[in-house]
Amino acid sequence: MPKGILMTVTNCTDPKRDTEFNRWYSHTHLPDLSRANGFVEARRFRNLDPGAAGGYMAIYEFDSPDLRESYKDLLRLAQDAFQRGRHIDCIAGTRRGGLWQEIDPSDHAPLERLDYPRTPPEEIRRHIEAGLSS
Repeated sequence: MPKGILMTVTNCTDPKRDTEFNRWYSHTHLPDLSRANGFVEARRFRNLDPGAAGGYMAIYEFDSPDLRESYKDLLRLAQDAFQRGRHIDCIAGTRRGGLWQEIDPSDHAPLERLDYPRTPPEEIRRHIEAGLSS
């Protein structure tokens, strides 16, 4: 059965309500969405990069024969939460980071030989150096 994740990035639009936002997300929103078909668990993260666009990220894990249908079920539950007055109003910037299906390592044979360049491509080098210097 396919395993996958959905990643979303959000912001609380009112800094004075940040605590309320996090209490709602953890104790109302996630339990409401946990009824989605194939839902396994959800985890949330706070962005530590002050220059990044989103303040929070949530990763929803699914184990489902049809990951797209599980995602649609999750959206229906979110829509229902609005209709029942259970969805907070200070949420914005919801950006879908994509619906991702897990790759099973057993689907691919290991490489028999490794003989790659000794220096990373420029973009990767810059990314590594920026991370090391922060």
